[in-house]
Amino acid sequence: MTYPNLAGIITKDDVYSKGNGNYAASYVAWARIANHLHTHASGWEFHLKPTRNGDHIWKAPDGTGYLIGYFTGPGDEATADFPFPIMDNRNNPVQYDKISARALTDAHRRALCACAAFSLSLGYELWAKEEVAEAGTVASNAAPVAGTASNASLVVSSAETKTKSVEKAKPATPQESTKNISPGEMPISEDEYQVVIALLSEVHKNDAEKITTLTKEFRKEFNLDSKSALSKEIRTQKQVEFINAFLSS
Repeated sequence: MTYPNLAGIITKDDVYSKGNGNYAASYVAWARIANHLHTHASGWEFHLKPTRNGDHIWKAPDGTGYLIGYFTGPGDEATADFPFPIMDNRNNPVQYDKISARALTDAHRRALCACAAFSLSLGYELWAKEEVAEAGTVASNAAPVAGTASNASLVVSSAETKTKSVEKAKPATPQESTKNISPGEMPISEDEYQVVIALLSEVHKNDAEKITTLTKEFRKEFNLDSKSALSKEIRTQKQVEFINAFLSS
């Protein structure tokens, strides 16, 4: 059975960095991985294998939970099962009865990326710590499958896409109370942030002028310093809504 070989598809433009020193790590946002799958492996879909009870969370012998992911192809192909643990923010496995909806959805996104590397070689370079190619080049062993690119809906400033990584906005700490915060001022989650940044940089490639205008209007709307990077200022639902409204106008 033949599967798509997506080695060499990701480029340095796809890769972001977080942490410093010994804690530095490179990653590709799950939205980028999904976009590459839509573009280069049309018809291949990621699934979670259900348990006998129809649940998506499997229980390990020690009482922690995990997922089993796999891909199916347009010709009814199916890749091997790929178990993936449900982890907390310290990468420790979570006890089955402590798994929340947020932990489940976070693990699903991470499992998508890990399974794509395991089964289809997409983004394997990061896991193997191999060099990632510059944009515009294709690795010699890449054998992409033709597909149709999906349309992204957000954009980022040209100054930011020239950097090797995009700095993340400071996330809200657990101690920060949201009791008296209006819906628009609620902080976005890390997953939401990654989606915004990934799609922003993707769309920028097609319309740099609109990005420049968006950045100016964003700074004006939220009274930000003219030198502040847009990627460092996206923190709230209201700001994401502003970006969406601007792009759809």
